[in-house]
Amino acid sequence: MQVRIDDDSLREVVKDPQALAVWCAEHPEDPRTVAYLRMLGRLDEAAIAGRAALAPSDLSPVMRAVRRVRYAQVLQWQGAHLAAEEQLDLAAEETGLEDPTSPSSLSVLASVFQHRAKCRFEHALAEERAERPAAAARLWEAALDDARRALFMRERLGVADETLIASSRQTVARLERRSLRSTN
Repeated sequence: MQVRIDDDSLREVVKDPQALAVWCAEHPEDPRTVAYLRMLGRLDEAAIAGRAALAPSDLSPVMRAVRRVRYAQVLQWQGAHLAAEEQLDLAAEETGLEDPTSPSSLSVLASVFQHRAKCRFEHALAEERAERPAAAARLWEAALDDARRALFMRERLGVADETLIASSRQTVARLERRSLRSTN
């Protein structure tokens, strides 16, 4: 699947939505379906799949964190920013439950920071639209802090490939522009 991240909204844009929809229909139990349904805008289906992906009791903490991040992104796209941030906070805790120094834990934690930055970015935009500039500014700063953490971890700790590092750089660059207007 070819996906790019929009520079202004920081949301994924799918090149071939029809092919992705076919993939989702063929792989309904695959945990990645949660993210793909979200990218297709099928948010109610994505939320159901996200909750189901978290249901197994035998998931390792790191795998549960990965699935929790996917579910949190659905909540974010639904506009439930506080619920999404709670899920992302839980995911951050889960990444350290196995071995906080393992590459997989650090990689997932960097991902949690990256996605929490994007969630807080969208939350800041919502607060700005609601004419709550102080809340928007606070969320913007928190988003930038998280984005910088993710970038630092990915660049300095060697826990990510160049594609993920580029994504973190893109997020930091967008937040440093300080424009609260989005093209969404």
